[in-house]
Order: sequence, then C-alpha cells, then structure tokens
Amino acid sequence: MKKWIIAIMAAIAVAIPALALLITLLLAKNDEYAVVEDIADSFPIAAEAMDENPQFAHSDGPYAIIHTTAGDVTVLLYPAQAPKAVENFVGLAKEGYYDGSSFYYAKRDELVQGGRPAEFERYIESEQAAQGELAPEEIRERSFFGEPFEDEFHDDLHHFPGAVAMAGGVEGMDRNLSQFYFLISEKKEENELVIPANLYMNELIRMRSKELNARNKEKQMSEDEVAKFEEELNAEIQKIGTEGVPEEYMERYKAAIEQYNRLGGSWSLDYKYTVFGQIVKGYNVAKAMSQVKVDATTRKPKKPILIEGIEIVDTLQE
Repeated sequence: MKKWIIAIMAAIAVAIPALALLITLLLAKNDEYAVVEDIADSFPIAAEAMDENPQFAHSDGPYAIIHTTAGDVTVLLYPAQAPKAVENFVGLAKEGYYDGSSFYYAKRDELVQGGRPAEFERYIESEQAAQGELAPEEIRERSFFGEPFEDEFHDDLHHFPGAVAMAGGVEGMDRNLSQFYFLISEKKEENELVIPANLYMNELIRMRSKELNARNKEKQMSEDEVAKFEEELNAEIQKIGTEGVPEEYMERYKAAIEQYNRLGGSWSLDYKYTVFGQIVKGYNVAKAMSQVKVDATTRKPKKPILIEGIEIVDTLQE
C-alpha cells in the first residue's frame, strides 16, 4: 500500500503546474550556465536514422519530411490511429501554413514545440501586441478544419522517444489547432508503480471531465454539485494510492510500461495529448534542437529554429 501511495504522489506531482513551472525555471537557469557554446552554431546537421520505431502501431505512411534550419526530421504518420490529427497536419503542411514558422519552445532533452503560423509569431513581437491588441483573425492559429478538434488516443501510440504529438490548446481538452511537439525525453522511472498510476490517473481525469461536461451541457450544475463531483474525483484519485490501478487497466498498460522501462519517455503525457507520428530519421536533429541556448524565462531559442518547408510523401526513398 505504501508503494502505491508513493507512486500516486509522484504522479500527482508531475501534474501540478506550479511545481512543473518552478522546475522548468530552475532547469532553464542551470542550462544557461552549463552550456557555454550554443549547439545552434553547428546547424544544420545531418539526419540519422533511428535504430528502431518504439511505437506498437503499424503504419505504411504517409511520411512528413520536415525541413528545418537545424536539419531534416522525418516523421512516420499514423492516419489509422489518429485520423483527425494526421489530416490536420498534412492539410496544413500542404497549404504551406507551417513554412517560416519557428520552434519557439525548447526544453533540454525533453521536447521542442512549434506550429504557430509565422505571421502570427511576428505579430506577437509587435508593438500592437505589447499594447494588448489582438492579432487579426486571418493570421491567428487555426486548424485545417477551421475549428479546434478533439483529442485522439490509442493504446499502441505513446510518448516514447521521438513521438510527435499535438500540443493541444490552452482552454483544455479537445482544443487542438496547429501546434505540435517532438518528444525527446529518455527519462526512466525506478518505481515500478509510478507509470501505471500516471496512465490510469490521466484516463480517469479525462473520463470524469467528459462526464462533467456532458452533465453541464444537459443541465447547468450548481456550485454544490460541481464541488461534490470534484470531491468524488479526488477520492477516486486517492484510491489509486491505497488500492492501486485496476487489474484490467494494468493489463492494457503492460506493453507500454515495459517499453517505457526499456527506452524511457514521458508517460505523464499519455492520454492527455494526441500522439500522431513518430520520428524515424532525424531524432538526433530534434534532440539537438532541444539543447540550444534559450531564454531563461520563456525557453525560446536565442537563435531561431525555423521550418523551411514540409514534404508529405507516401514512401521513403532508400
């Protein structure tokens, strides 16, 4: 029982934004002093093939070859497992939506994020934005469908090293637009109970959140009803710490847990953000992108890393 309590405490700690922000700032400051030379000075670098594809899902393509100023990153897409996310990414890429945009956030050896339109990025650096003016609607971030689209999850796609996922929206779940990230983390967990506790907690919170939204849509809940709902959810989360993860979920997670133990990754992001691709060549490029010098507060690379263009191809040439 004590082991499960420790595991759920570790899982909850990952999910606490304030703690995550504090750790990010501390790491950012440490990075500034630890890295003397900027790896960005060596860009572009040659892309290397990954030794293996860690995902369990099968896909015959398509592939996205993302040409960046750091080098090329080739991604295998999963239209059968994440159809909406793949259609969105492919559609925007073919429009040239991503061309000229930057990877504006880099967390050393963890992830790099981009996908905002270039015009919008220029606007947020402008005097108008500084004065609080909203960007014109035609240059704001959007999805290929025009509206935010729902999250998609599959037990055969996880946040293993090299995963490519939708960054979601600031307003909560099912708010995907155009932003995405490369997952670089190779972190491993020594406590065998932490990973299943994280996976189950994320699924539980999502299920209960959907129930809450459905009930509110049917009839506006009172403050007391919402408070009771939250109390019941907290009790369920605490129950993970005392009773563990239900057996049927442990069976579902078994293969993913073994893979995380072998390769590492970011299990705390599973069932929260949509994985729709996997880097098959250029993981070394993506990893180098995460290691550039960044602003200690925003984690924006000091030397811009830009997307020059994205090719969508059915097969890769040998």
